[in-house]
Amino acid sequence: MKSYSNNHIKEENLLTNIWDAFVDHIDSIYFPGASELLDKKTLSFEFESFVTYYPNNR
Repeated sequence: MKSYSNNHIKEENLLTNIWDAFVDHIDSIYFPGASELLDKKTLSFEFESFVTYYPNNR
Protein backbone atom coordinates (compact mmCIF):
# COMPACT_ATOMS: atom_id res chain seq x y z
CA MET A 1 0.00 0.00 0.00
CA LYS A 2 2.83 2.39 0.75
CA SER A 3 4.27 2.14 -2.78
CA TYR A 4 0.82 2.85 -4.20
CA SER A 5 0.59 5.98 -2.11
CA ASN A 6 4.03 7.15 -3.23
CA ASN A 7 3.19 6.48 -6.89
CA HIS A 8 -0.11 8.29 -6.50
CA ILE A 9 1.61 11.31 -4.96
CA LYS A 10 4.23 11.37 -7.74
CA GLU A 11 1.48 11.21 -10.38
CA GLU A 12 -0.43 14.05 -8.72
CA ASN A 13 2.74 16.16 -8.60
CA LEU A 14 3.43 15.47 -12.28
CA LEU A 15 -0.13 16.43 -13.25
CA THR A 16 0.10 19.57 -11.14
CA ASN A 17 3.36 20.53 -12.83
CA ILE A 18 1.85 19.93 -16.28
CA TRP A 19 -1.21 21.97 -15.40
CA ASP A 20 0.89 24.84 -14.03
CA ALA A 21 2.99 24.85 -17.20
CA PHE A 22 -0.18 24.80 -19.29
CA VAL A 23 -1.71 27.71 -17.37
CA ASP A 24 1.48 29.73 -17.87
CA HIS A 25 1.41 28.86 -21.57
CA ILE A 26 -2.26 29.84 -22.03
CA ASP A 27 -1.82 33.07 -20.10
CA SER A 28 1.15 33.96 -22.29
CA ILE A 29 -0.43 33.22 -25.68
CA TYR A 30 -3.89 34.67 -24.97
CA PHE A 31 -3.85 37.20 -22.14
CA PRO A 32 -3.12 37.17 -18.41
CA GLY A 33 -5.92 35.32 -16.65
CA ALA A 34 -7.11 33.58 -19.83
CA SER A 35 -6.89 30.17 -18.18
CA GLU A 36 -9.66 31.24 -15.81
CA LEU A 37 -11.86 33.02 -18.37
CA LEU A 38 -11.78 30.85 -21.51
CA ASP A 39 -14.55 28.33 -22.08
CA LYS A 40 -13.99 24.65 -21.31
CA LYS A 41 -13.95 23.54 -24.96
CA THR A 42 -11.17 25.96 -25.84
CA LEU A 43 -9.15 24.97 -22.77
CA SER A 44 -9.65 21.29 -23.54
CA PHE A 45 -8.49 21.76 -27.12
CA GLU A 46 -5.49 23.81 -26.05
CA PHE A 47 -4.55 21.32 -23.32
CA GLU A 48 -4.60 18.37 -25.71
CA SER A 49 -2.48 20.34 -28.16
CA PHE A 50 -0.12 21.32 -25.35
CA VAL A 51 0.50 17.78 -24.10
CA THR A 52 0.87 16.53 -27.67
CA TYR A 53 3.40 19.20 -28.53
CA TYR A 54 5.29 18.74 -25.26
CA PRO A 55 5.27 14.93 -24.88
CA ASN A 56 7.89 14.94 -22.11
CA ASN A 57 5.29 16.45 -19.78
CA ARG A 58 3.20 13.29 -19.63
